[in-house]
Parts: sequence; C-alpha cells; structure tokens
Amino acid sequence: MTPILSRQSSAADTAGHYQMKFALLLALVAFSFAHDPARAAGPASPWGIASSASGAKNLGEWLPRVHDVGVGTVRLFPEWRTVEPRKGQWNWDKADALVRAASDNRVELTAPLMGSVPWSNEKMHAFPMSNLAAWSEFVAQSVTRYKGRIHRWEVWNEGNGGFNDGRHTTTDYARLAAATYSAAKRADPNAQFALSVASFDPAYLHQALLAQQAAGTPAQFDFLCIHPYELADGLSSPNGEIPYLWMTRLLRELLKKSAPTKAGADIWISEIGRNIAQRKDQPVAEREAAAALVKLYVMALAQGIRGVQWFEGQDPAGEEPGFGLLKRDGTPRASYHAFKTMTATLGATPNYLGWVALGEGGRAFGFAFQNQSGAVLVAWKGVGDAEQSVTFAADVQIISSTDIAKRILPVGQPLVLGNEPVFVSGLPPSLVTQAVANRERSFPWGGDFSRVKTVSTQLGVATAAAAPGTPSSAGVFPAGRHSAPKVTFPDGTSGLLLSANQSAQFHVHPTFASVHTREYFVRITVRRVTPGNVGMNLVYEVADSQGRAPYKNVGTWFSLGKDDGWQTHTWQVKDACFAKMWGYDLNFVPEQSQPFVIGKVEVSTEKF
Repeated sequence: MTPILSRQSSAADTAGHYQMKFALLLALVAFSFAHDPARAAGPASPWGIASSASGAKNLGEWLPRVHDVGVGTVRLFPEWRTVEPRKGQWNWDKADALVRAASDNRVELTAPLMGSVPWSNEKMHAFPMSNLAAWSEFVAQSVTRYKGRIHRWEVWNEGNGGFNDGRHTTTDYARLAAATYSAAKRADPNAQFALSVASFDPAYLHQALLAQQAAGTPAQFDFLCIHPYELADGLSSPNGEIPYLWMTRLLRELLKKSAPTKAGADIWISEIGRNIAQRKDQPVAEREAAAALVKLYVMALAQGIRGVQWFEGQDPAGEEPGFGLLKRDGTPRASYHAFKTMTATLGATPNYLGWVALGEGGRAFGFAFQNQSGAVLVAWKGVGDAEQSVTFAADVQIISSTDIAKRILPVGQPLVLGNEPVFVSGLPPSLVTQAVANRERSFPWGGDFSRVKTVSTQLGVATAAAAPGTPSSAGVFPAGRHSAPKVTFPDGTSGLLLSANQSAQFHVHPTFASVHTREYFVRITVRRVTPGNVGMNLVYEVADSQGRAPYKNVGTWFSLGKDDGWQTHTWQVKDACFAKMWGYDLNFVPEQSQPFVIGKVEVSTEKF
C-alpha cells in the first residue's frame, strides 16, 4: 500500500528552522484553543456520560467508577413531578443527593429540564403548555437552588421523538424554550441553556428557531444538544463516518439563517450510545461498541463539538440493558476499557490539531490531538475497505483502543490499520504540520459534490472512491448493515440482488444534499431476474414538526415491465430534507415483489 509519509525529509524538515516553525504552529493552535470564547465557558472535560432515570437509582455504584476512567460530566436531573409533586410543595431530596454525589465524585452535572404539569391529567411527557407560568417557576426554583453548581441545562429531552404526546409542534417547543430561557436567566444570568433534539434533526431546530423569531423572542438558547444514535449506528457500514463528520458544519449553516447571533454556539452530543444486548456474539459486539465509542468521541471533537455524553454508565435495573460501560452486575465492558484508554491517551482537555487522510487514496481516517506530552494520532480504516497501511518517518508508539499497553513501531515499518482505532504517539513533525494545515479545511472523505447537479452510485461495481477533495461519479452511498450478493448478466453489466420485499436505503453526501427543504429528482435503474410482479415505491426524508416519522411515501408506484433488460424510473420530490435523521435519506420499498437487481441510484437537482 502507498505510505502517507516516506523516510526522506526535505532540507527544511531537518533544519533547526523547521523545528522552530513546528513548535510555533503548535503554540498558535494551543493559544487559539485556550482563547476560544466558546470553549472558555463551562466544564473543561469533553468526556461525559448520560444516564437514564433508572440509572439514578444506583448512582452510587457507577459514578465513582466512571470518574475513574476520565468521565467529567454526567447528564441527569429529576423530572418536574419529582421536585414539585403538588403545586407549591417542593421536595429537593433527590436533586440534592444527585448534586452532592456529583460534587463528591468531581464530575459536573448537565441537567435536562422536563415534565408535564404534575397536578394535571396530561400525559407524562406532554409539553406543559397549559401552565407555562408554573413551569417557569419550576425552572426558576431549580436554577436558583443550584446556581454555581449546575452551569448547563437542557430544555426538555427529545421533544421531537418519544418524549412528545404527538400534538405539540416546533412552535410549542419554541414557546417552551423561550419561557424557560427567560425564567432561568433571571435566576442565574451565567447559566447556559440548550435546545435539545432526538437523533440528528436540524430541521426541527430550524423550525423552532424560526418560530422564536416570529414570536419576537429570537435565539432564546445558548447551545444545542443532539442525540445522533442512528448516525452512530452507521459506523458499522462503509462510508458511515461521512454524515456524522458533517453535523457541525450543517448546524452552523442552519444557525446563520435562523439564529445568526448564535451561529457560533456550542454543540453538544448529550446522548449517544450502542445497545449490544441482543447480539449473539457478545465478545465481538463488545469490541465493536468499544471501537465505535472511540470513533464517535474523536470525530465529535474533530468537528468542534464541545462534549459527548455516552448512554450510559451502567445497565440499570428496570431499563433496557446493553448500553452501559458497566454491565448490571458491575462487570466492565470493552467500552469501559476503551473509554479509559481514550481519556488517558488524549488527556483531560485534548486539543484538536487537525486531520490527515491516510492509506491508499487517502481513504483511512486520521485525527491529531495535542495532549500534555505531545501530539497523538487516532487512526482507523473504513469498514469494508481493503487493507490500509501507513509508514511513519520516525519510531512511534502504538496503543490499541482496548489495550493501554504500548508497543514500539520502528521507523519505516508499516502500520496496518483495522476497524478498531489505534493511538499513535511520537509522531514525526511533518505529519503534525500536515494535520495542522488541514484543521480548517473540509473533511475529504467521500469526495466533494458541492458544484455538481447530479450524484449517483453504481452498485455491484468495484470502483474506488474519489480521492480526497476531488469530484467523482459517486456521492450516493448505501446505508444499513445488510449486504446483497452481486449479479453479473451475460451482457457484462452487474448489480446487487435484493430478495423479495427487501428495501434498499441510501444516503447522499452532505456536500450535495441540503438540510433545508429542496426539490430533487431521484432515478433508479433495476432489472428482473424472474417473472412476476416487481415494483416499489420511494420513501424519502422530510422535515417534521411534531416528532413523527421524518419520512414520506412519494405515492407513485413503479412497476417493471416484462422486459428482462435494465429499466429506469424517476420520481420528483419537492419537499425533501436530506438530514439523515435516522441514518438514510432514501428508501426504495418493494411490496409483494419478486427478487430483483438494483444497478444504479441517481439524485439530481434538475430533470434527467
């Protein structure tokens, strides 16, 4: 494989002038990081845990243990009905115990505020729109009581998902957030408040912010919280890193339109995780979850996300198991050890330096950080890629994501990258300089399709992905973990065989697709392999305002004719919003269909 760095160095690399230049670059990056106003506020640690309400019951078991592996923040707070079960009757026992436990274990709380009106007959997670005055009093009392001890609060939890009674819209959430912000800032002007959504749902945030503008209460928030579980699951598929890496860029573009005064607001991932309880091969599942954890934290920091909170510390009694760093009996999972390796290697306050594209064609991932001892590279290859390797112009130290024991890799000996991240220290200055130079550049993986009108994928053909920064005929990627066999026809053409009624999901590169509502033309090329009914509909992503499924059936059925050659069909969609909230933008859904071969998928902003 082609190495990213050779043993040869230029004269400038070997001169004292180069070393001075390298040291100055690191100093400038460190100065920028330390003096970034967005990073100056709040907790220094990006390493966090989110807990369920059931997890609070055994807080004493897991909180000291997650602190031991470097956790600095915990997301948890009692609901309104726990604090004020009857109007005017306040019970702070559970909240006080939580705050005290956090202080004793030297972690900082981030607190989600939620709950329907306790003395009403409303559903438990209905927005309290019927009594915003009482809600505002609950907010004011909470913020006042914990002033100086809780600095960050979230307005609700996943109001665009399961924690919504199905009636309340983004306009209601905008009113709720504005009332919360107003009451809280009177109690503690220095406290910070977030708008919070399930999954990665920029459309919901955008609509809520526009509703605040329309109501005359613009930008009533300090930071944003997202829960991109589905994008995290995408890391198990080829090119799954691409949509995850673009979240911050897309949110910043959105804020410029709907809340320009807060376009640089902090972004947090206040919930993310991976459930492995139902997996048959638990050791393999544990290693995959551990690898995913490291990737998710590293890629979040690389795109400027302020902190990440993994769900959750320990599997609690009475809740779905499989998420915790610790099993219910306290046994540590591989993810627990990976968390420790990550925080010990990158440090309590890692400083992101920049990225490098590694391996053949720059397809492998590399992210450089500065800790107290020097620069560290976190690297891995993409899922499904051929073996990727990198050769360093220096002796380096290697630590795997689940084993903190170090090994030395001599200069010139290739490092073979796998799906599990490795931490590389003792880096040659030239690689660090390269990473620093890339810091503000767009991530290169998957190509750049910002200047084209059509993107596509040709299935069943082994084609190399675009080199970093160069357009190609790709830009559409299969989503999901399932695989389909390749079929080659006598005429030499090929595609992927889908079984009867098997759907096919795809996502479009973020440089082409928009998180705002747009018109697109979607064309599919398919072929029969057997007589009988073959047909499908297109389901595509839209902007939803009520916490319902963010997908819509186009309503135009495509049935293949009797011809056994390739056939195409084009759908026109006028209200698509390609945010990949559930991990995909497009889904071709057959019904009562015979098996068929799919050869090509194309998406265009103009008619074919």
